[in-house]
Amino acid sequence: MSEPTVDELVTSAVQVSSVRLRRQHELAVEFAIAAHQMRDIAQALKQACEVVAQGVHAQYVKVLQYQPADERLLLINGVGWAPEEIGTATLSADDASPAGHAYISGRPVISNHLGDEHRFRTPDLLLRHGIKRAINVPIRGVPESFGVLEADSSNGEDFIEADIVFMESIANVISMTIQRVGAERYERRNELLSESVLNASTDCIKVLTPDGHVEFMNANGMQQMGIEDFAEVQGKSWRDVWPIDDPSKVEHAIRRALNGESERFEAYSPTRRGEARWWDVSVAPIKGDAGDIERIVAVSRDITERHTNEQILADLISVQETKLDTSELMMKEVHHRVSNSLQLVQTLLALQGNLAGDKTVASHLQVAATRVLTVASVHQRLYEGNQEATNASAYLSGLVTDLRALASDRSIAFKAPSEVTVPAEKLAPLGLVTAELVTNAIKYGKGDIAVTLAAAGRDVKVTVEDEGPGFPDAFPTPQGTGLGMRLIKAYAGRGPNAIMVDRNAPFSRIVVTFKVA
Repeated sequence: MSEPTVDELVTSAVQVSSVRLRRQHELAVEFAIAAHQMRDIAQALKQACEVVAQGVHAQYVKVLQYQPADERLLLINGVGWAPEEIGTATLSADDASPAGHAYISGRPVISNHLGDEHRFRTPDLLLRHGIKRAINVPIRGVPESFGVLEADSSNGEDFIEADIVFMESIANVISMTIQRVGAERYERRNELLSESVLNASTDCIKVLTPDGHVEFMNANGMQQMGIEDFAEVQGKSWRDVWPIDDPSKVEHAIRRALNGESERFEAYSPTRRGEARWWDVSVAPIKGDAGDIERIVAVSRDITERHTNEQILADLISVQETKLDTSELMMKEVHHRVSNSLQLVQTLLALQGNLAGDKTVASHLQVAATRVLTVASVHQRLYEGNQEATNASAYLSGLVTDLRALASDRSIAFKAPSEVTVPAEKLAPLGLVTAELVTNAIKYGKGDIAVTLAAAGRDVKVTVEDEGPGFPDAFPTPQGTGLGMRLIKAYAGRGPNAIMVDRNAPFSRIVVTFKVA
Protein backbone atom coordinates (compact mmCIF):
# COMPACT_ATOMS: atom_id res chain seq x y z
CA MET A 1 0.00 0.00 0.00
CA SER A 2 1.39 3.41 -0.92
CA GLU A 3 1.90 6.32 1.43
CA PRO A 4 -0.60 9.21 1.14
CA THR A 5 0.35 12.10 -1.12
CA VAL A 6 0.26 15.76 -0.08
CA ASP A 7 -3.18 16.16 -1.68
CA GLU A 8 -4.46 13.18 0.25
CA LEU A 9 -3.06 14.53 3.50
CA VAL A 10 -4.80 17.86 2.88
CA THR A 11 -8.05 16.04 2.18
CA SER A 12 -7.48 13.99 5.33
CA ALA A 13 -6.99 17.20 7.33
CA VAL A 14 -10.39 18.38 6.06
CA GLN A 15 -11.85 15.08 7.22
CA VAL A 16 -10.19 15.49 10.63
CA SER A 17 -11.67 18.98 10.93
CA SER A 18 -15.11 17.45 10.44
CA VAL A 19 -14.61 15.79 13.83
CA ARG A 20 -15.08 19.24 15.35
CA LEU A 21 -18.39 19.69 13.53
CA ARG A 22 -19.63 16.25 14.57
CA ARG A 23 -18.62 16.94 18.18
CA GLN A 24 -20.49 20.25 18.11
CA HIS A 25 -23.56 18.44 16.83
CA GLU A 26 -23.29 15.89 19.64
CA LEU A 27 -22.83 18.61 22.28
CA ALA A 28 -25.82 20.58 20.97
CA VAL A 29 -28.10 17.54 21.00
CA GLU A 30 -26.91 16.41 24.44
CA PHE A 31 -27.45 19.91 25.84
CA ALA A 32 -30.90 20.19 24.28
CA ILE A 33 -31.93 16.90 25.87
CA ALA A 34 -30.46 17.85 29.26
CA ALA A 35 -31.93 21.36 29.21
CA HIS A 36 -35.40 19.99 28.60
CA GLN A 37 -35.30 18.32 32.01
CA MET A 38 -34.05 21.43 33.82
CA ARG A 39 -36.25 23.66 35.94
CA ASP A 40 -33.46 26.04 37.06
CA ILE A 41 -32.58 28.76 34.52
CA ALA A 42 -29.21 29.49 36.18
CA GLN A 43 -28.23 25.83 35.92
CA ALA A 44 -29.18 25.77 32.24
CA LEU A 45 -27.15 28.93 31.51
CA LYS A 46 -24.11 27.58 33.36
CA GLN A 47 -24.20 24.30 31.44
CA ALA A 48 -24.74 26.17 28.16
CA CYS A 49 -21.54 28.16 28.77
CA GLU A 50 -19.59 25.00 29.57
CA VAL A 51 -20.87 23.30 26.40
CA VAL A 52 -19.93 26.31 24.24
CA ALA A 53 -16.45 26.42 25.79
CA GLN A 54 -15.96 22.77 24.77
CA GLY A 55 -17.46 23.17 21.33
CA VAL A 56 -15.47 26.21 20.14
CA HIS A 57 -12.39 25.79 22.40
CA ALA A 58 -12.89 29.17 24.10
CA GLN A 59 -11.42 30.15 27.46
CA TYR A 60 -14.26 32.55 28.25
CA VAL A 61 -18.00 32.20 27.63
CA LYS A 62 -20.77 34.36 29.04
CA VAL A 63 -24.49 35.00 28.93
CA LEU A 64 -25.43 38.69 28.81
CA GLN A 65 -28.97 39.71 29.77
CA TYR A 66 -30.37 42.98 28.51
CA GLN A 67 -31.21 45.48 31.27
CA PRO A 68 -33.79 47.94 29.92
CA ALA A 69 -33.45 50.30 32.91
CA ASP A 70 -29.93 51.41 31.98
CA GLU A 71 -29.80 49.94 28.45
CA ARG A 72 -26.80 47.73 29.19
CA LEU A 73 -25.99 44.03 29.01
CA LEU A 74 -25.34 42.36 32.38
CA LEU A 75 -23.00 39.35 32.71
CA ILE A 76 -25.30 36.94 34.58
CA ASN A 77 -23.49 33.63 34.02
CA GLY A 78 -20.36 32.24 32.40
CA VAL A 79 -17.10 30.34 32.61
CA GLY A 80 -13.59 31.74 32.84
CA TRP A 81 -14.66 35.00 34.50
CA ALA A 82 -13.87 36.06 38.07
CA PRO A 83 -16.72 35.34 40.53
CA GLU A 84 -17.00 39.02 41.37
CA GLU A 85 -17.57 39.86 37.69
CA ILE A 86 -20.62 37.62 37.35
CA GLY A 87 -23.73 39.56 38.28
CA THR A 88 -21.94 42.92 38.28
CA ALA A 89 -19.97 43.43 35.06
CA THR A 90 -21.88 45.17 32.28
CA LEU A 91 -21.31 45.96 28.60
CA SER A 92 -22.83 48.66 26.48
CA ALA A 93 -25.89 47.58 24.52
CA ASP A 94 -25.38 50.15 21.77
CA ASP A 95 -24.54 49.36 18.17
CA ALA A 96 -20.85 50.26 18.62
CA SER A 97 -19.98 47.14 20.63
CA PRO A 98 -19.99 43.57 19.24
CA ALA A 99 -22.47 42.29 21.84
CA GLY A 100 -24.68 45.37 21.50
CA HIS A 101 -24.73 45.05 17.72
CA ALA A 102 -25.72 41.38 17.96
CA TYR A 103 -28.53 42.25 20.39
CA ILE A 104 -29.87 45.18 18.36
CA SER A 105 -29.57 43.60 14.92
CA GLY A 106 -30.61 40.11 16.00
CA ARG A 107 -27.75 38.70 13.94
CA PRO A 108 -24.52 36.96 15.01
CA VAL A 109 -21.21 38.83 15.03
CA ILE A 110 -17.79 37.20 14.64
CA SER A 111 -14.52 39.10 15.10
CA ASN A 112 -11.15 37.35 15.03
CA HIS A 113 -9.09 40.53 15.29
CA LEU A 114 -10.57 42.77 17.99
CA GLY A 115 -7.36 44.76 18.24
CA ASP A 116 -7.70 45.80 14.59
CA GLU A 117 -11.49 46.00 14.58
CA HIS A 118 -12.87 49.15 12.94
CA ARG A 119 -16.53 48.24 13.16
CA PHE A 120 -16.75 48.25 16.95
CA ARG A 121 -14.93 49.37 20.06
CA THR A 122 -13.57 46.64 22.34
CA PRO A 123 -15.33 46.67 25.76
CA ASP A 124 -13.11 47.30 28.81
CA LEU A 125 -14.01 43.87 30.25
CA LEU A 126 -12.52 42.17 27.21
CA LEU A 127 -9.45 44.39 27.22
CA ARG A 128 -8.72 43.50 30.87
CA HIS A 129 -8.70 39.80 30.00
CA GLY A 130 -6.65 40.18 26.82
CA ILE A 131 -9.48 38.96 24.60
CA LYS A 132 -8.48 38.85 20.92
CA ARG A 133 -11.38 36.99 19.31
CA ALA A 134 -15.11 36.92 20.02
CA ILE A 135 -18.42 35.51 18.74
CA ASN A 136 -21.73 37.04 19.80
CA VAL A 137 -25.10 35.47 18.96
CA PRO A 138 -28.46 36.83 20.13
CA ILE A 139 -30.61 34.84 22.54
CA ARG A 140 -34.00 35.44 21.00
CA GLY A 141 -37.22 35.61 22.93
CA VAL A 142 -40.88 36.54 22.76
CA PRO A 143 -41.88 39.38 22.69
CA GLU A 144 -38.27 40.71 22.93
CA SER A 145 -34.81 39.19 22.91
CA PHE A 146 -33.34 37.94 26.19
CA GLY A 147 -29.74 38.94 25.56
CA VAL A 148 -26.52 37.63 24.01
CA LEU A 149 -24.41 34.45 24.20
CA GLU A 150 -20.73 35.31 23.76
CA ALA A 151 -17.55 33.21 23.40
CA ASP A 152 -14.17 34.92 23.84
CA SER A 153 -10.61 33.74 23.34
CA SER A 154 -7.24 35.27 24.23
CA ASN A 155 -5.30 32.77 22.11
CA GLY A 156 -5.76 29.80 19.81
CA GLU A 157 -7.25 29.39 16.37
CA ASP A 158 -9.73 31.74 14.71
CA PHE A 159 -13.44 31.16 15.15
CA ILE A 160 -15.17 29.89 11.98
CA GLU A 161 -18.66 30.12 10.50
CA ALA A 162 -19.51 26.63 11.75
CA ASP A 163 -18.95 27.90 15.32
CA ILE A 164 -21.69 30.49 14.75
CA VAL A 165 -24.14 27.76 13.69
CA PHE A 166 -23.22 25.73 16.78
CA MET A 167 -23.63 28.69 19.15
CA GLU A 168 -26.93 29.68 17.57
CA SER A 169 -28.25 26.18 18.25
CA ILE A 170 -27.20 26.53 21.91
CA ALA A 171 -28.76 30.01 22.08
CA ASN A 172 -31.98 28.58 20.64
CA VAL A 173 -32.03 25.91 23.36
CA ILE A 174 -31.45 28.61 26.00
CA SER A 175 -34.36 30.58 24.58
CA MET A 176 -36.52 27.46 24.50
CA THR A 177 -35.63 26.63 28.11
CA ILE A 178 -36.42 30.17 29.33
CA GLN A 179 -39.75 30.11 27.56
CA ARG A 180 -40.58 26.62 28.80
CA VAL A 181 -39.73 27.34 32.42
CA GLY A 182 -41.68 30.60 32.23
CA ALA A 183 -44.67 28.80 30.79
CA GLU A 184 -44.47 26.13 33.46
CA ARG A 185 -44.40 28.75 36.20
CA TYR A 186 -47.08 31.09 34.96
CA GLU A 187 -49.22 29.40 32.32
CA ARG A 188 -49.41 25.63 32.06
CA ARG A 189 -47.53 22.73 33.52
CA ASN A 190 -45.29 20.28 31.63
CA GLU A 191 -45.08 22.09 28.27
CA LEU A 192 -42.80 19.85 26.20
CA LEU A 193 -41.51 21.95 23.33
CA SER A 194 -41.52 25.53 22.18
CA GLU A 195 -42.55 25.41 18.53
CA SER A 196 -41.23 28.89 17.76
CA VAL A 197 -37.73 28.00 18.98
CA LEU A 198 -37.71 24.68 17.10
CA ASN A 199 -38.60 26.58 13.95
CA ALA A 200 -35.55 28.77 14.52
CA SER A 201 -33.21 25.76 14.42
CA THR A 202 -31.19 25.20 11.24
CA ASP A 203 -31.49 21.40 11.69
CA CYS A 204 -34.43 19.25 10.64
CA ILE A 205 -36.37 18.48 13.84
CA LYS A 206 -39.22 16.01 14.14
CA VAL A 207 -41.33 15.33 17.21
CA LEU A 208 -42.80 11.83 17.22
CA THR A 209 -45.49 10.16 19.25
CA PRO A 210 -44.35 7.17 21.35
CA ASP A 211 -45.52 4.83 18.57
CA GLY A 212 -43.26 6.61 16.07
CA HIS A 213 -45.73 8.81 14.15
CA VAL A 214 -44.82 12.35 13.06
CA GLU A 215 -46.50 14.95 15.26
CA PHE A 216 -44.39 18.01 14.40
CA MET A 217 -41.71 19.07 11.92
CA ASN A 218 -39.99 22.44 12.10
CA ALA A 219 -40.09 24.92 9.24
CA ASN A 220 -36.42 24.59 8.29
CA GLY A 221 -36.74 20.82 8.27
CA MET A 222 -39.69 20.99 5.88
CA GLN A 223 -37.75 23.37 3.64
CA GLN A 224 -34.67 21.13 3.59
CA MET A 225 -36.77 18.09 2.72
CA GLY A 226 -38.78 19.95 0.06
CA ILE A 227 -42.07 19.47 1.93
CA GLU A 228 -44.50 22.27 1.12
CA ASP A 229 -47.35 21.23 3.39
CA PHE A 230 -46.94 19.52 6.77
CA ALA A 231 -50.04 17.49 5.97
CA GLU A 232 -47.83 15.44 3.61
CA VAL A 233 -46.14 13.78 6.60
CA GLN A 234 -48.39 14.55 9.57
CA GLY A 235 -49.53 11.42 11.35
CA LYS A 236 -47.43 9.15 9.14
CA SER A 237 -45.06 6.58 10.57
CA TRP A 238 -41.53 7.97 10.67
CA ARG A 239 -40.32 4.59 9.38
CA ASP A 240 -42.29 5.14 6.15
CA VAL A 241 -40.84 8.63 5.62
CA TRP A 242 -37.37 7.12 5.12
CA PRO A 243 -36.99 5.70 1.57
CA ILE A 244 -34.36 3.16 2.58
CA ASP A 245 -34.34 -0.52 1.70
CA ASP A 246 -33.38 -1.52 5.23
CA PRO A 247 -35.48 0.37 7.82
CA SER A 248 -33.68 -1.35 10.71
CA LYS A 249 -31.72 1.80 11.67
CA VAL A 250 -34.90 3.82 12.12
CA GLU A 251 -36.72 1.02 13.94
CA HIS A 252 -33.74 0.41 16.23
CA ALA A 253 -33.54 4.12 17.10
CA ILE A 254 -37.23 4.23 18.04
CA ARG A 255 -36.90 1.10 20.20
CA ARG A 256 -33.92 2.63 22.00
CA ALA A 257 -35.84 5.85 22.62
CA LEU A 258 -38.79 3.92 24.06
CA ASN A 259 -36.28 2.27 26.42
CA GLY A 260 -35.18 5.70 27.60
CA GLU A 261 -31.93 5.70 25.61
CA SER A 262 -30.49 7.92 22.88
CA GLU A 263 -29.39 6.67 19.47
CA ARG A 264 -27.49 8.11 16.53
CA PHE A 265 -27.12 6.92 12.95
CA GLU A 266 -26.35 8.12 9.43
CA ALA A 267 -28.59 7.34 6.47
CA TYR A 268 -29.52 8.47 2.97
CA SER A 269 -32.84 10.23 2.33
CA PRO A 270 -33.44 12.39 -0.76
CA THR A 271 -35.69 15.41 -0.71
CA ARG A 272 -39.19 15.39 -2.21
CA ARG A 273 -37.58 17.07 -5.25
CA GLY A 274 -35.24 14.09 -5.66
CA GLU A 275 -32.09 15.88 -4.43
CA ALA A 276 -29.56 13.51 -2.86
CA ARG A 277 -29.10 14.06 0.88
CA TRP A 278 -27.21 12.25 3.65
CA TRP A 279 -28.25 12.88 7.25
CA ASP A 280 -26.65 12.53 10.68
CA VAL A 281 -29.61 11.70 12.93
CA SER A 282 -29.84 11.84 16.73
CA VAL A 283 -32.93 10.32 18.37
CA ALA A 284 -33.80 10.75 22.05
CA PRO A 285 -36.76 10.28 24.38
CA ILE A 286 -38.66 13.10 26.06
CA LYS A 287 -39.84 12.02 29.48
CA GLY A 288 -42.65 13.37 31.57
CA ASP A 289 -42.50 14.07 35.31
CA ALA A 290 -43.51 10.48 36.02
CA GLY A 291 -40.60 9.17 33.96
CA ASP A 292 -42.71 7.78 31.13
CA ILE A 293 -41.85 8.45 27.48
CA GLU A 294 -44.23 11.17 26.27
CA ARG A 295 -42.55 12.06 22.98
CA ILE A 296 -39.52 11.18 20.83
CA VAL A 297 -37.39 13.90 19.24
CA ALA A 298 -35.31 13.27 16.11
CA VAL A 299 -32.74 15.87 15.03
CA SER A 300 -31.29 15.45 11.53
CA ARG A 301 -28.29 17.41 10.25
CA ASP A 302 -27.44 17.58 6.55
CA ILE A 303 -23.99 15.94 6.09
CA THR A 304 -24.15 15.55 2.32
CA GLU A 305 -21.03 17.66 1.77
CA ARG A 306 -19.03 15.70 4.34
CA HIS A 307 -20.21 12.39 2.91
CA THR A 308 -19.22 13.55 -0.58
CA ASN A 309 -15.76 14.58 0.63
CA GLU A 310 -15.27 11.20 2.29
CA GLN A 311 -16.20 9.46 -0.95
CA ILE A 312 -13.81 11.70 -2.89
CA LEU A 313 -11.06 10.82 -0.43
CA ALA A 314 -11.73 7.10 -0.82
CA ASP A 315 -11.71 7.44 -4.60
CA LEU A 316 -8.45 9.39 -4.52
CA ILE A 317 -6.80 6.73 -2.38
CA SER A 318 -8.08 3.97 -4.66
CA VAL A 319 -6.85 5.72 -7.80
CA GLN A 320 -3.50 6.51 -6.24
CA GLU A 321 -3.00 2.91 -5.13
CA THR A 322 -3.82 1.71 -8.64
CA LYS A 323 -1.36 4.13 -10.19
CA LEU A 324 1.48 3.45 -7.80
CA ASP A 325 1.18 -0.31 -7.43
CA THR A 326 3.02 -1.05 -10.69
CA SER A 327 6.54 -1.73 -9.49
CA GLU A 328 8.80 -1.28 -6.50
CA LEU A 329 11.16 0.81 -8.60
CA MET A 330 8.40 3.26 -9.47
CA MET A 331 7.37 3.40 -5.81
CA LYS A 332 10.88 4.28 -4.73
CA GLU A 333 11.10 7.01 -7.35
CA VAL A 334 7.75 8.47 -6.23
CA HIS A 335 8.82 8.47 -2.56
CA HIS A 336 12.12 10.14 -3.50
CA ARG A 337 10.42 12.92 -5.46
CA VAL A 338 7.73 13.49 -2.86
CA SER A 339 10.36 13.66 -0.12
CA ASN A 340 12.30 16.31 -2.03
CA SER A 341 9.17 18.35 -2.69
CA LEU A 342 8.06 18.20 0.93
CA GLN A 343 11.48 19.21 2.19
CA LEU A 344 11.26 22.26 -0.08
CA VAL A 345 7.83 23.11 1.35
CA GLN A 346 9.17 22.65 4.89
CA THR A 347 12.09 24.98 4.18
CA LEU A 348 9.79 27.65 2.75
CA LEU A 349 7.47 27.45 5.76
CA ALA A 350 10.36 27.67 8.20
CA LEU A 351 11.81 30.65 6.30
CA GLN A 352 8.44 32.40 6.28
CA GLY A 353 8.15 31.79 10.02
CA ASN A 354 11.53 33.37 10.62
CA LEU A 355 10.50 36.44 8.64
CA ALA A 356 7.05 36.80 10.22
CA GLY A 357 6.75 39.79 12.51
CA ASP A 358 3.92 38.27 14.52
CA LYS A 359 5.11 35.69 17.06
CA THR A 360 1.83 33.77 16.88
CA VAL A 361 2.02 33.53 13.08
CA ALA A 362 5.66 32.48 13.31
CA SER A 363 4.79 29.77 15.83
CA HIS A 364 1.97 28.40 13.66
CA LEU A 365 4.24 28.33 10.60
CA GLN A 366 6.92 26.49 12.55
CA VAL A 367 4.43 23.85 13.69
CA ALA A 368 3.23 23.43 10.09
CA ALA A 369 6.85 23.10 8.93
CA THR A 370 7.44 20.38 11.53
CA ARG A 371 4.42 18.41 10.32
CA VAL A 372 5.58 18.65 6.71
CA LEU A 373 9.08 17.55 7.77
CA THR A 374 7.57 14.51 9.47
CA VAL A 375 5.78 13.40 6.31
CA ALA A 376 8.89 14.08 4.19
CA SER A 377 10.95 11.90 6.53
CA VAL A 378 8.51 9.04 6.00
CA HIS A 379 8.89 9.18 2.24
CA GLN A 380 12.67 9.33 2.54
CA ARG A 381 12.68 6.18 4.73
CA LEU A 382 10.44 4.37 2.28
CA TYR A 383 12.72 5.40 -0.56
CA GLU A 384 15.71 3.96 1.28
CA GLY A 385 14.12 0.80 2.71
CA ASN A 386 11.56 -1.97 2.34
CA GLN A 387 8.15 -1.01 0.95
CA GLU A 388 6.21 -3.67 2.85
CA ALA A 389 7.46 -3.47 6.43
CA THR A 390 9.52 -0.69 7.97
CA ASN A 391 11.71 -0.35 11.04
CA ALA A 392 9.80 2.20 13.10
CA SER A 393 12.63 2.39 15.67
CA ALA A 394 15.12 3.58 13.06
CA TYR A 395 12.63 5.99 11.54
CA LEU A 396 11.64 7.60 14.86
CA SER A 397 15.28 7.82 15.89
CA GLY A 398 15.98 9.88 12.76
CA LEU A 399 12.82 11.94 13.25
CA VAL A 400 13.78 12.77 16.87
CA THR A 401 17.17 13.89 15.60
CA ASP A 402 15.43 16.30 13.23
CA LEU A 403 13.15 17.57 16.02
CA ARG A 404 16.10 18.42 18.26
CA ALA A 405 16.59 21.55 16.17
CA LEU A 406 13.33 22.89 17.66
CA ALA A 407 14.27 22.27 21.30
CA SER A 408 17.00 24.93 21.70
CA ASP A 409 19.15 23.87 24.66
CA ARG A 410 16.83 21.04 25.80
CA SER A 411 17.90 17.50 24.97
CA ILE A 412 15.59 14.91 23.40
CA ALA A 413 16.53 11.26 24.05
CA PHE A 414 15.08 8.29 22.16
CA LYS A 415 14.79 4.71 23.46
CA ALA A 416 13.43 1.65 21.68
CA PRO A 417 14.16 -2.03 21.07
CA SER A 418 16.57 -2.69 18.21
CA GLU A 419 13.66 -3.02 15.81
CA VAL A 420 9.92 -2.41 16.03
CA THR A 421 8.39 -3.23 12.67
CA VAL A 422 5.18 -1.63 11.41
CA PRO A 423 3.45 -1.72 8.01
CA ALA A 424 4.72 0.95 5.62
CA GLU A 425 1.32 2.67 5.48
CA LYS A 426 1.39 3.22 9.26
CA LEU A 427 4.74 5.01 9.30
CA ALA A 428 3.45 8.50 8.42
CA PRO A 429 0.67 8.50 11.07
CA LEU A 430 3.13 7.14 13.69
CA GLY A 431 5.60 9.89 12.82
CA LEU A 432 2.93 12.59 12.99
CA VAL A 433 1.75 11.38 16.41
CA THR A 434 5.32 11.34 17.77
CA ALA A 435 6.09 14.77 16.33
CA GLU A 436 2.94 16.25 17.89
CA LEU A 437 3.79 14.79 21.32
CA VAL A 438 7.38 16.10 21.18
CA THR A 439 6.24 19.51 19.91
CA ASN A 440 3.74 19.77 22.79
CA ALA A 441 6.50 18.85 25.29
CA ILE A 442 8.70 21.59 23.83
CA LYS A 443 5.90 24.17 23.95
CA TYR A 444 4.27 23.33 27.29
CA GLY A 445 6.76 21.18 29.22
CA LYS A 446 10.07 21.82 30.96
CA GLY A 447 13.56 20.33 31.02
CA ASP A 448 14.85 17.42 28.99
CA ILE A 449 12.54 15.22 26.92
CA ALA A 450 12.55 11.42 26.54
CA VAL A 451 10.76 9.50 23.78
CA THR A 452 10.18 5.74 24.12
CA LEU A 453 8.79 3.34 21.50
CA ALA A 454 7.67 -0.14 22.56
CA ALA A 455 5.66 -2.98 21.07
CA ALA A 456 2.42 -3.82 22.91
CA GLY A 457 0.90 -6.93 21.41
CA ARG A 458 -0.52 -5.93 18.04
CA ASP A 459 -0.13 -2.24 18.93
CA VAL A 460 2.81 0.02 19.69
CA LYS A 461 3.07 2.56 22.49
CA VAL A 462 4.79 5.92 22.19
CA THR A 463 5.71 7.53 25.54
CA VAL A 464 6.92 11.12 25.83
CA GLU A 465 8.20 12.50 29.14
CA ASP A 466 9.61 15.81 30.26
CA GLU A 467 10.58 17.33 33.60
CA GLY A 468 7.49 19.50 33.97
CA PRO A 469 5.06 19.28 36.92
CA GLY A 470 2.48 17.22 35.02
CA PHE A 471 -0.67 17.88 33.03
CA PRO A 472 -3.71 19.92 34.13
CA ASP A 473 -6.75 18.02 35.36
CA ALA A 474 -8.71 18.85 32.19
CA PHE A 475 -6.06 17.35 29.91
CA PRO A 476 -6.27 15.86 27.26
CA THR A 477 -8.75 18.63 26.44
CA PRO A 478 -6.99 20.38 23.52
CA GLN A 479 -4.79 23.40 24.26
CA GLY A 480 -4.09 26.20 21.80
CA THR A 481 -5.75 25.49 18.46
CA GLY A 482 -6.42 21.90 19.52
CA LEU A 483 -5.51 20.59 16.05
CA GLY A 484 -2.48 18.66 17.34
CA MET A 485 -4.52 16.69 19.89
CA ARG A 486 -7.22 15.98 17.31
CA LEU A 487 -4.55 14.72 14.91
CA ILE A 488 -3.18 12.41 17.60
CA LYS A 489 -6.62 10.93 18.29
CA ALA A 490 -7.37 10.53 14.59
CA TYR A 491 -4.05 9.00 13.48
CA ALA A 492 -3.59 6.73 16.51
CA GLY A 493 -6.65 4.78 15.37
CA ARG A 494 -8.23 4.46 18.82
CA GLY A 495 -9.95 7.81 19.24
CA PRO A 496 -10.06 9.27 22.77
CA ASN A 497 -8.94 5.89 24.22
CA ALA A 498 -5.58 6.29 22.53
CA ILE A 499 -4.29 8.86 25.05
CA MET A 500 -3.32 8.06 28.63
CA VAL A 501 -1.75 10.52 31.07
CA ASP A 502 0.31 8.86 33.81
CA ARG A 503 -0.67 10.97 36.81
CA ASN A 504 1.29 8.71 39.18
CA ALA A 505 4.57 9.95 37.73
CA PRO A 506 6.17 12.93 39.55
CA PHE A 507 6.72 14.56 36.15
CA SER A 508 4.90 14.90 32.82
CA ARG A 509 4.33 11.58 31.08
CA ILE A 510 1.88 10.87 28.27
CA VAL A 511 1.39 7.51 26.54
CA VAL A 512 -0.32 7.04 23.18
CA THR A 513 -1.40 3.56 22.07
CA PHE A 514 -1.04 3.37 18.31
CA LYS A 515 -3.00 0.82 16.29
CA VAL A 516 -0.80 -0.88 13.68
CA ALA A 517 -2.63 -4.15 13.01
